[in-house]
Amino acid sequence: MFDDRGRQYLDLQMWYSAVNFGYRNERLNQVMRRQLDHLPQVASQYLHREKIELAARIAIDAEKRFGLPGRVHFNVGGSQAVEDSLKLVRNAKNGKSLMFAFEGGYHGRTLGASAITSSYRYRRRYGHFGDRAQFVPFPYHFRGPKGMSKEEYGHHCVQQFARLFESEYNGVWDPKSGQAEYAAFYVEPIQGTGGYVIPPKNFFIELKRVLDQHGICWS
Repeated sequence: MFDDRGRQYLDLQMWYSAVNFGYRNERLNQVMRRQLDHLPQVASQYLHREKIELAARIAIDAEKRFGLPGRVHFNVGGSQAVEDSLKLVRNAKNGKSLMFAFEGGYHGRTLGASAITSSYRYRRRYGHFGDRAQFVPFPYHFRGPKGMSKEEYGHHCVQQFARLFESEYNGVWDPKSGQAEYAAFYVEPIQGTGGYVIPPKNFFIELKRVLDQHGICWS
């Protein structure tokens, strides 16, 4: 990659994987131009054939992968998708606004998304417009206790999280009503901004058991 002065750079980030196929890939550029000339220019709330066909393909593929039927909602970007999911969670959980998220996790810079993003610098100038998430350690094995394998450290992190639900005195669980104070856990499966951290394979399987046991959504 070169700047306007001809200086050469090695791009190790690849602009969030958008240029895995190379800069100015002519084949992909031609496909994009053809599609732009073909698509109708209408507001997003209107239906047209291409939109329906794409939504159907995404829904069918998702059901094959995850075994659950669903619907597709098109958004302008990731932060808005997170904002809409926060609305869905609050609606499904009778207005509960408390969320779990990971230390090092990034979900966006809009008001709701920044509340569940662990970096304070995204909130510093604007204060809080809602409840900030409770941030839970991500199983970054490099910073874990010495002598533990990746899987052992992943299990350790889940056990530490599960302790929050051991009794009513730990603050997030009411055993008498069988209800959690928190509505959802916002998950970044592989941390990007937090350092490109890949969790051990057992981690999310074990974490999901804890969340399902206590009726907490995860997104």
